[in-house]
Amino acid sequence: MIDPGALAKDLDAVHSRARACYQAKDLGGFMTLYAADLRYKQPDGKTIGWDQLAHDVSAQFMVIDRAETTYVRESLVVDDDTATETLQQTATITMRHWIFFKRTWHLSRRGQYVWKRTCEGWKVHVVEVLSETVRRGSA
Repeated sequence: MIDPGALAKDLDAVHSRARACYQAKDLGGFMTLYAADLRYKQPDGKTIGWDQLAHDVSAQFMVIDRAETTYVRESLVVDDDTATETLQQTATITMRHWIFFKRTWHLSRRGQYVWKRTCEGWKVHVVEVLSETVRRGSA
């Protein structure tokens, strides 16, 4: 049986790497967080896979000037080779429009993430965005 406390620390390290890769606009590094057979259910109910998520994140990197994100783990349920994590994420994202204009958005998202243990470590296998609010902020 997996020790939930030790796994939480491992997942925190993965989240930290993912945040650093996102801020550095390192698509390859960021996408290593996700399993190749990813199923990502968006707030509108549409489910996308790894390829579409990579495409969407790549498009975000083209316009994002800065992104700061934090999360709070609400729960972590551990099974033999899977772990289900419920997170509350908050982010402030500044996007550049043209050369001089910036727009800042504040995002609050609650999601459930199913991780699976692979030979390369823990990877996100299933995501379900349970709720999401986005509001415009000051630049």
